[in-house]
Amino acid sequence: MKLMYDTIVLGNDPGSLIAAVVLARHGRKALLLIMDDVPDSFSQSGYTFDIDPLPWTGMNRGGVFRQLLSHLGITPEDHVLNPALQIIFQNHRIDLRGNTDLDLKEMGREFPDENWNLVKFYNSIEKSASFASGLIDKNLHLQPETTRDYINLFRNMPGIILKKKGFGSSLENIRKQPLIKKMLEAQLLLLSNLDPRGISPISFARTLFLSLNGLSYPGGGKHHLTTKLKKKFEADGGVIERCSSLVLETERAIKINVKAKGNDMPAFYGKNIIVSTKYENFASLLEENIGLSVFRKKYDRIKPSLYPFTIHLGADNRCIPEKMGVYVVVSDETKSVENGNPMFLETSEPGDVLRAPDGKRAMSVTTFLKNSPSMFNNSDLEKIAESMLKNLGAFLPFLKENLDFMDLEQSIEISKGYPRTISHKYMMKNPVIGTSFLSNKTPLKNVFLTGGMLMPGLGFEGEIMSGINAANLAIGED
Repeated sequence: MKLMYDTIVLGNDPGSLIAAVVLARHGRKALLLIMDDVPDSFSQSGYTFDIDPLPWTGMNRGGVFRQLLSHLGITPEDHVLNPALQIIFQNHRIDLRGNTDLDLKEMGREFPDENWNLVKFYNSIEKSASFASGLIDKNLHLQPETTRDYINLFRNMPGIILKKKGFGSSLENIRKQPLIKKMLEAQLLLLSNLDPRGISPISFARTLFLSLNGLSYPGGGKHHLTTKLKKKFEADGGVIERCSSLVLETERAIKINVKAKGNDMPAFYGKNIIVSTKYENFASLLEENIGLSVFRKKYDRIKPSLYPFTIHLGADNRCIPEKMGVYVVVSDETKSVENGNPMFLETSEPGDVLRAPDGKRAMSVTTFLKNSPSMFNNSDLEKIAESMLKNLGAFLPFLKENLDFMDLEQSIEISKGYPRTISHKYMMKNPVIGTSFLSNKTPLKNVFLTGGMLMPGLGFEGEIMSGINAANLAIGED
């Protein structure tokens, strides 16, 4: 007996999950295939850590993710952070509170000589971000494939060029101040999937606007919300299967032969398939399917330039300053974006006993490397981790004697074992808008894509959008 589905979704990331949820919500018979060795979180010694510790955008009021959750009847257990993000230099601390007036006042206090340029810059952010949102809302195909796509892009190009020039001018003026440049690079690094050395003005305006509207703290960890989405998917008739390997055949109907823990499972058939670019064998899948060879050439031109590496700590609450935020960037102003600089701290809130024992805090410390952690041997990563801890000690001088949990070996294995779970950072050369690299469409009519690579300029919000767009294509609502 054939197990036939309207659409099979292959991946274990937010874009895949959202695509599956949207399909089931529209009454489509959907199968979500998850590789069984990629968890959302892990727990040890009473501490729980999300595998991906970077902030989720689109959770603010009016955000894409928040709107989708509301439509699905899911209430996230989160609250708006104050400050939304702290950026720490040797002699400066900037608290971004998700309020334009307060943030502008804070920046003016730290950089009084740049006050006029700051006012002009902040005034231009909202206008440029609104313009970028309008392009997205109109579903402008930034990777045109059809004649209609090219016509629409051509019609919008004059406005794009003018807006890029206007915001780009104010951006370049403010980036002449070295520390402000570092601060902006840190925000782009955390809130988008782009390398900060390749800033695109229009998408960057939208990225900044997201932080200006605040970030939120997911109580108990982000994996709780992921679990709710999976339960919603199953409640709407969706099916989740875990597999260790698979063979994909793309013809009129999609056929997938899968294995789970060494055992063969029945073949699954689908009219369509949605594949995540984060699927660990994505490149091999393109290589094995002749119909995707043209797309493979596009994919091969996209090269990650920075890779996340995270160490996981548990510490006594006494070593953490009272005014320290949940999301903190610690940066050496004398160094460029390179191995070990900047560092991003994600810390559980006091009293969140789902993430840490009472009186303790779970802390993830992330930096970005020029090569994938899987390319390093363990001793090299241990040296990087030790350097991170040394730099962190300058910011938290009492951390070492108050550490309650640290397992560098496990942290290294997680970063090496799940290199595609946290989004890589991609360098974009000469970007027009800076929001997208690839289309959800492929040369095969029944094969669609989702994942952070498609819309890296929009960060996590782009992952959510890619999932929604892929589902709509499979449903036939382009």
